[in-house]
Amino acid sequence: MTAAAADAPGASGKATNQGNGGALAALKHRDFALFFSAALCSNTGTWMQTITVPYVLDQLTHSTVWVGVGAFATFFPATIVGPLAGALADRYDRRTILLISQVILMASALTLWGIWVTGVATPPLIVAVVVVGAVGAGITIAAWQAFVPQLVPPEAMVSAVRLNAMQFTGARAFGPALAGLVLAEFGPGTAFLANAASFLLVIGALLLIAARPIATRAAPGRVLAQFRDALRYIRRRSVLVVSVLGALFSSLLGVSMIQLAEPFARQVLHEGAGKYGLLVAAYGVGAITGSVITVARGDVLRRSSLTVVGFAIFVVAELTFGLAPVYALALLGMYGIGLAQSFAMVACQTAVQVNVDEHYRGRVLSVYVMSFFAGTPIGALIGGVMASFIGLRATIVVSAILLGIVVILTMVRYPWFRVLDETRMGFDGHIEDDGHLVIDSTD
Repeated sequence: MTAAAADAPGASGKATNQGNGGALAALKHRDFALFFSAALCSNTGTWMQTITVPYVLDQLTHSTVWVGVGAFATFFPATIVGPLAGALADRYDRRTILLISQVILMASALTLWGIWVTGVATPPLIVAVVVVGAVGAGITIAAWQAFVPQLVPPEAMVSAVRLNAMQFTGARAFGPALAGLVLAEFGPGTAFLANAASFLLVIGALLLIAARPIATRAAPGRVLAQFRDALRYIRRRSVLVVSVLGALFSSLLGVSMIQLAEPFARQVLHEGAGKYGLLVAAYGVGAITGSVITVARGDVLRRSSLTVVGFAIFVVAELTFGLAPVYALALLGMYGIGLAQSFAMVACQTAVQVNVDEHYRGRVLSVYVMSFFAGTPIGALIGGVMASFIGLRATIVVSAILLGIVVILTMVRYPWFRVLDETRMGFDGHIEDDGHLVIDSTD
């Protein structure tokens, strides 16, 4: 049957309440609340490992190049498997995909723990294990993002998307802070083991969840052909193009510099593991602050406005971090980077989720994720090499300047990012010309 379920934003992009319950509507649904809680714990563990890997590589080699290689290994494999991940998410049961990928990730973390505590860890071996985990993460992320809307009714989807983004950014705050404490008190082995154990929570949650089934699946075909089809679909929608570019810019020229925080703390600021953890935790606190604002005020703030403000803060904060003469200013810069990333990325991710047809959701999200996961390692690798020649401060400052330039050029091509304010729901429903959300459901 067909029912008029909720009012949706029109071309202006000013949203109204997304169903009963407003910003926290998704948490009223058991499956989403269960998945949200388990994911927060597990992603906190993942961020502990993400912080620990560059720490151990720097301790073993004292080389910014190896730190850059570690970041490349952590993120870039997700780009390689992106087309496959998107096709799998649109073709097969997403919960099953997540269960398999979580086992792969847990095994990778356990292996890192094993090689570290037995004393056989070397930089090439660590990077090799990280690559295996990164492949699992690459398969996870597209299915994960596409799975979230299945945990709530359609009218609560926007709430679920925003809260899911807040969960990821919350982990960015808790994970680095815990990593700093654990590294200082117990060492890398404990951080790796804690991450491995955290995957049990997600596996348990997935086994208890009864996700809402979806009627459409991608037609059988070759993975690359389906991926090219998704790219054509994105090119036809300016809102999707700008969202993907936003993810790429923020990762390539912004988030990638976070991977240089450990050598920056040690070589430039002359601080140890505890202060390094707090430095990256400041980034996480800024990210969760931005997420809370977008969740609480997302129904009245335009996505375009959040993106413009986010990138403006991004440039200023990155410059502050790179030029900081003292540790306190570096903390402020990292906080600003986290805040800015949340404003821009939550807006872009929400724009994708509310403008994609269901049978393209997995593949489009895989392209979005690939743009982020490609930018971070490439930027970190180039940054690590540049830093060995021109220094860490100069590398971060150059990155901030380039970010400002590409954002301005994009704003000229797509004036003030206003295209992000479009909304055309694709999850079991559509937007009529009068701006009303019509949801199709079958008894």
